[in-house]
Amino acid sequence: MINLFKSNVINILVLTIAVVLGNSKTIMAENNLKQLKTTQINQVITGESGGSNDSQGCGFISNTPNYKMNLEQRTDYMRLTVQANGGQPTLLVLGPNAGDRFCVLGDETSGLKPEISGVWESGSYQVYIGDRLGGQHQFTLDISTDN
Repeated sequence: MINLFKSNVINILVLTIAVVLGNSKTIMAENNLKQLKTTQINQVITGESGGSNDSQGCGFISNTPNYKMNLEQRTDYMRLTVQANGGQPTLLVLGPNAGDRFCVLGDETSGLKPEISGVWESGSYQVYIGDRLGGQHQFTLDISTDN
């Protein structure tokens, strides 16, 4: 009976820690790459935009994605919004299927804040934050499921 009680207490502690960590609102960039999972939606992420690779229509991007998302299930609404401290930011999302490519250019109408929203199918996505002119600037990527 005592062992069962200890086991239940440990399970409750582990679950509580997982919930607290899962509700974190800010992720700082580490090594320019972060993995996001379905349980981590509604995040604010910072990093550096741009790079030396011409993405053929969506500005200059880094060699590797700034972020990766693995959605374990379909998400009926999600919005990605980029705000950069200078330059002309771009948002390039690849996935979840081979050949899927979504590009958003920041323009005067959007206040230079590229944004994409809608239904997101389950699967893996690669997210690149680029710059139309090849500059590198600090950015904030807001990922939200709030309408």
